[in-house]
Amino acid sequence: MWWLDPKTASFPFSAIPVPHNPSSTSGAGSCLCHSHPLAVGNNTQSQRERGRFWNTAQQTRVTSVRILIPNHSGRKSLRSRSNLPFIRQLGNLVRAVLTGSAVFLLLEKTVVMGKFRILNQRWNVLLGEVEQIAMMKPKGQTEHDEGMLEYLEDLIGSARLKEPIQTLCRRVELLNERRGEKVRFIVKMEKSEDLLFYFPSHDLKKRINDLEMQKEKINEETKSINEKSSKLAEETKAKNKTLKELEKKFNKITKFIEENKEKFTQLDLQDVKVRENLKHAKSKAKKLEKQLQKDKEKGKEKELMEFSKEVTEARSSMELAQSELELYLSRYNSAVARLSQAQEALQSTSNTLKERKAAIRDIAGKLPQAEQQLKEKEDALEKLGREESGAKDLLRNLRRKVEEAKSSLAQSRSRGKVLEALLQQKKCGNIPGLYGRLGDLGAIDDKYDVAISSSCGALDHIVVDTIDTAQACVNFLKAGRIGVATFIALDKMAVWEKEMKKIPTPENAPRLFDLVKVKDPKVRLAFYFALRNTLVAKNLEEATRIAFQKEKRWRVVTLQGQIIEVSGTMTGGGGKVMKGRMGSSVVMDISEEEISKMESQLQKDSKRAVQCEEEKSQLEEAIRKLQQDIREMRNTSEKYTASIQGFSEQEIDLKNQTKELEANVAAAAPDKTKQKELEKVLEDYERVAEKAKKMEEEVKRLHQLIMDTNNQKLKAQQDKIDKIDKEIDECSSAITKAQVAARTADRNLKKSEEALQRTEKEMEDNEKEMKNLAAELTTLEDKATEVMNECRNAEEALPAVQEEQKNLVEEMKMIRDAEHALQSEALSIKLKIEQIDSHISTHQGKVKFWQKEISKLSLHSIEGQAPEELRVLSEEELEALHEPDALSKKIALLEAQRQQLRPNLGAIAEYRNKEELYLKHVEELDNITSERDKFREAFEELRKQRLNEFMAGFNVITNKLKENYQMLTLGGDAELELVDSLDPFSEGIMFSVRPPKKSWKKIFNLSGGEKTLSSLALVFALHHYKPTPLYFMDEIDAALDFKNVSIVAFYIYEQTRNAQFIIISLRNNMFEIADRLIGIYKTQNTTKSVATNPKILAVKGLKELGLPECSVAQK
Repeated sequence: MWWLDPKTASFPFSAIPVPHNPSSTSGAGSCLCHSHPLAVGNNTQSQRERGRFWNTAQQTRVTSVRILIPNHSGRKSLRSRSNLPFIRQLGNLVRAVLTGSAVFLLLEKTVVMGKFRILNQRWNVLLGEVEQIAMMKPKGQTEHDEGMLEYLEDLIGSARLKEPIQTLCRRVELLNERRGEKVRFIVKMEKSEDLLFYFPSHDLKKRINDLEMQKEKINEETKSINEKSSKLAEETKAKNKTLKELEKKFNKITKFIEENKEKFTQLDLQDVKVRENLKHAKSKAKKLEKQLQKDKEKGKEKELMEFSKEVTEARSSMELAQSELELYLSRYNSAVARLSQAQEALQSTSNTLKERKAAIRDIAGKLPQAEQQLKEKEDALEKLGREESGAKDLLRNLRRKVEEAKSSLAQSRSRGKVLEALLQQKKCGNIPGLYGRLGDLGAIDDKYDVAISSSCGALDHIVVDTIDTAQACVNFLKAGRIGVATFIALDKMAVWEKEMKKIPTPENAPRLFDLVKVKDPKVRLAFYFALRNTLVAKNLEEATRIAFQKEKRWRVVTLQGQIIEVSGTMTGGGGKVMKGRMGSSVVMDISEEEISKMESQLQKDSKRAVQCEEEKSQLEEAIRKLQQDIREMRNTSEKYTASIQGFSEQEIDLKNQTKELEANVAAAAPDKTKQKELEKVLEDYERVAEKAKKMEEEVKRLHQLIMDTNNQKLKAQQDKIDKIDKEIDECSSAITKAQVAARTADRNLKKSEEALQRTEKEMEDNEKEMKNLAAELTTLEDKATEVMNECRNAEEALPAVQEEQKNLVEEMKMIRDAEHALQSEALSIKLKIEQIDSHISTHQGKVKFWQKEISKLSLHSIEGQAPEELRVLSEEELEALHEPDALSKKIALLEAQRQQLRPNLGAIAEYRNKEELYLKHVEELDNITSERDKFREAFEELRKQRLNEFMAGFNVITNKLKENYQMLTLGGDAELELVDSLDPFSEGIMFSVRPPKKSWKKIFNLSGGEKTLSSLALVFALHHYKPTPLYFMDEIDAALDFKNVSIVAFYIYEQTRNAQFIIISLRNNMFEIADRLIGIYKTQNTTKSVATNPKILAVKGLKELGLPECSVAQK
């Protein structure tokens, strides 16, 4: 619900909705924000807002307006539900109306809603429309496209005049055509011959008879085709009946096959179930076999545990002897190891010292050579750089000269034959004092092209040095009958030399003469003679202000080509401007041969420049490589030099240490007798261990047998057993643990024997179950074979039925094709009959016309002779006239004879009749001319009215756009430019923008945020030009950053003094400053809303925190 201020509301109706909640504070000039963090109902909300204001379905982005009415599952459909209180104000009278239907009042009268429409929807701004403004072309390419021109004209209101102007234009064109026909009719008088009236009438009757005969023949063909068509229809009916019977048979077979397939599927499921049970029984049997093997293995382990006791005792003796031996030999071994390490370190240090000394000597020889090569390469690079720079400068200048020469040659080719002939004479040396065309001797900036082309008529004059040269040129042109030309003699221009100095001008407006650049200073006199003190202004307003000064009047020309003379007369304007009479560079006189030579030299210089670049790249790469090598050699030399002293000292220390270690090794030699005793103990242990090894191999053999039986399925368990065996070996030195393990093995043996008996019993039961399952599987396979045979028989019969059906369908298709051909032929015959009927009616009309013309014929009475009756030829006589052209020739011959005789029969009466007819047509011509002039004047008035209205609104919008953009961007500039300043509607409007600290650009070349700011500046300018009390804005801040969103938000907040803004936004710095927040959410398949006042919530929050309320107002 919204409330609008009646004082500021420009709505076309007096009835406007007000809020239900009387405590609501959002009134005129308030800003509401829709906030939807979950993006629920965004498009729907915008669409419904549009729908409230009578848009079509296409404008609300839906296929039908009915889509906007909620109709969800589980909810009762609503035809209409509307409880809207309205307020109406006329003067000081206020009346509240509450009804169940929509009532619209205008000036105390009930009006029909359909009679009113909204002129435009600029109050509704969507994100897509903001982006669309940035991509608009200056003018729509087609009638239905919308460019910047149509966008602005629609708002300004001048678009309403387009259709009347086009209607008047078409009316004027139509009247011009009618007037041309009348003029041609008056000028041209046709003669008619009496006898020729008879023959066309007879010929038409004869053609009617022929067409009647053709019609009867075609009717007979139509009957024959209808009979064939009926026969084909009967055949089609019979074939359809046969086809239906085949389809029934086919469906029956298909159904039988599907039923058997279903039976087979059920049997297949039973088969799978039985096989799964069998598989489970086999798996159980394998598990029982594994358990049996484990029990047997436990028996072998008991024997192993008994023998392990002996192994453990022998291992204890061996370990004790081995530890004594290691302790006895440890000192000697340690001394030998230290001696070996010292000797290796000494050898390594000596080798490293030799290598580094050799590397230093090698670097000392290579480094000076590398430095010398680097210096030579750098000198060559510097020289090549100077050469390359010079070559590029030369190439650049030569390329510019070639382009200027080509431009001059192109301009010289477009010159007239007079100037071309004179310049040819100059090249031959016959007229050496000729300079050329004045406009070609100077140059001016493109900005002033239109101004100088419009204001300087002497640009086409030819400049010569003396008056004698001018006379020679005139004589040459006369002798060759080439044409005429106007010449400017420089020897007569000396009187203007004092006037050429710079002078003070009103508002420091530039002189055109000062803006012209010349290559030869001599021709400046000619330019001053042509331009004098003509000033340049930006527009007509500035030109008028400059031209009419109190002390002196000036000749001023605008950039658009409008001229104000000293006398006060104004010229210029219109649809076409004059430009291109002077270029931006001075035209040179050059030939094609010279250009060819220059291009050849340009190619040579280009090749040389490319070669220099390649050589420079190679030298730079070589220098980089040399610098890297020199740097590495110096670093290596410094590093090796610093490390040589350390390695020398280390070598001396290692030599002394080696001598000491050799003495220690000799002193620590072991006792041979003690060593032999300890070695004998080790041999005894190895004999006992050999016996244990055999027992372990037997256990491993049993393990391997289990592994083979179970096809590698017990590999994981075997790994665990190996790990346990390894732990047993490691812990075998502990006698107590071994005894405990032996007692445990005895208990496990008893359990294994009991488990073995249970396992054998389960295996017997499992074998019985496997036999039963195998028998059940055999029964199922027999049933499945029977079902498969039945299906196979049905499928073998199916192709024959399908083939028969296919043949019947093909026959039906052939019958239908024949029927279609007959129908097409019948339709063609029907069209021919209609065409013949049309020809018959046409010829009958012509017969009546010629009969009427014949009745008008009469013979002139000749004095002195009896009157004769007009003879009408019979049908036979007309048939005898095979060649009507002979009558025309005879008439022409008789007319020639009559002209020779020059009779004057009834000349006065004939003159009066023709004069009366002539005056009648002249009167009609005058009426048409006056009507044409009246419509033409109305057309011109509407065209001027449209232009004036548009330009007035355009100027207001442009100024406000500039102001808004400067405010939004803090220093940028924007402008709406007319592509054609004299006719805004021909080329359209260009939107140019200059963002802060950047150059001018077209809006479609900007970034996303810059486009949005520019478009919003234009939208706000349009709102300023034609304000409305209510605006909808849908996510206009989507492409803006935090700073720009804040600027736009505060600008909108300032505008709420005269209007109400409803904004859909996801940006917190936009909706936090709103007077009222409306959150959109969706529950139970229905979109709902919640409205809050952020200031009231802030006051409540401060009260809860115990803060004063004045801080909210200050904030």
